[in-house]
Amino acid sequence: MIKKRNLLCAKLEEKLDLGELLLYKPYKNILIKLRNLVVNIHAEDFDPVAKVYNGLLSVPKEIREYYESLLGITSYYHHSQGGRGKYIEKKIASSYESCSLDIELKNLPFWFEYPVIHKKKGIFTQKGLTAGEKRLLKTSKWDWLGDRSVNTDVGNILLSEHTLILCELKNRVDTGGTAGRREIWTSEKFGIYVDYLISNVKIFRKGSEKFSFIELLKYFGFQNLEIYLGVLFDITDNPSSIKADKINGFYSSSKKGFDYLTSIISSSNNLKVIDEDDESLYIKFKTTYSEFQIKIGALYGNNVISTLFRRESSVSGLLLLKYDDIWFSLLLSIDERANLLKFKKNYSITVLELLERDAILRQKYYDLIVSECKETILNDIVTYILDNYNDNFDKEILLSEKNKISYLADILQFLCATEF
Repeated sequence: MIKKRNLLCAKLEEKLDLGELLLYKPYKNILIKLRNLVVNIHAEDFDPVAKVYNGLLSVPKEIREYYESLLGITSYYHHSQGGRGKYIEKKIASSYESCSLDIELKNLPFWFEYPVIHKKKGIFTQKGLTAGEKRLLKTSKWDWLGDRSVNTDVGNILLSEHTLILCELKNRVDTGGTAGRREIWTSEKFGIYVDYLISNVKIFRKGSEKFSFIELLKYFGFQNLEIYLGVLFDITDNPSSIKADKINGFYSSSKKGFDYLTSIISSSNNLKVIDEDDESLYIKFKTTYSEFQIKIGALYGNNVISTLFRRESSVSGLLLLKYDDIWFSLLLSIDERANLLKFKKNYSITVLELLERDAILRQKYYDLIVSECKETILNDIVTYILDNYNDNFDKEILLSEKNKISYLADILQFLCATEF
């Protein structure tokens, strides 16, 4: 009867890998707030205008508390944005040692010299850096002399190939709109790199020595530069393709931007085209003042990963972590808050009150937490509670389709996931 839920927040933080840590704290914050909504009847209240607007005064009496709970729980969740921004970029960067994110042209020297710190800053922001790491960040020996910098989502350093790869990511073929897709290729993004390649103007300085974009890359041992637009998924959440982009995305806008960029490259005396595929949105060229080679193009689906990291992998398998925290906790919290509003009590409150009164139960609950809700220990604590306190859990506040044993097990797992 008991079902072990796959809750990331029930795991011990110190055992998690970097990819899991990206979700752990945002999930934990959401679950702690849900716990407060479950045990504190005053945690969410609707003013008179909100009650009228949301229909709380006209909803049928028999479902009033459930409807109010549904509004309160879902309203909080939809206003909770923490952790969603840049998740895909962070997940990709965390999966490969040499990859980093938030690649800004003017900060390339710092990335090349301190790749670990740069990556750590990108994933955890400056708050995640030590005092010594912050000092290195703020006292860089490199000066920026350029007039326009540009930021790219992720980048990878392939030392064995002497290659730098930069990639601007789109989650789906329909992400960003027509203008956003076209601007990636023009003066908003990729066009800035091309302008510096054409002009070869000095944009970096270290001490008395100045460097152009290419000179900087050569100084750090690079011989090749690759810049890509990477589109990860189609509208059905399968790996994307050019075909999907043409049917449901913004391929035509990409094509216009790509044609604009290639016309600038082709007309420059400082650049020489080596290969070009207008349909696949790909061009390879070199500078006439050096042997440095550059590729600019579009990548779709699994090709984003295989090109960025030179290894075969599925974008679906790489990016999607299947944990139960959000859907499970939201549904459970709606039921528990509805009972709180209707009966002024629920199973969560009852468990927490018993923990205050029973030392044996507290030890079992602690064992459950440190075991990461191991199923045998979960069975043991549920059995102990029902053997000793069965009458404390009224059937009146248990929905007809719910089983007391399995529901109590769910409550315990939810509470464990909200603990630090």
